Amino acid sequence: MGTLQEGAVTGNDIYFIVQWNHGPRGRYTGTRGADGRLSGLTVDLNNPSSQSSWRSDRTF
Repeated sequence: MGTLQEGAVTGNDIYFIVQWNHGPRGRYTGTRGADGRLSGLTVDLNNPSSQSSWRSDRTF
């Protein structure tokens, strides 16, 4: 669980920051693909060298 600290959607682009209850703070950036799923990159703002790709299971 976490708290959404900020975020925005512009066209097919998405951006948000989550403060996770277990400590890390993540910045998520991504886009909505032709299949309706969101995908992108997340960065741990407490440890910027820690990055990972992500993809939604559901469509939007």
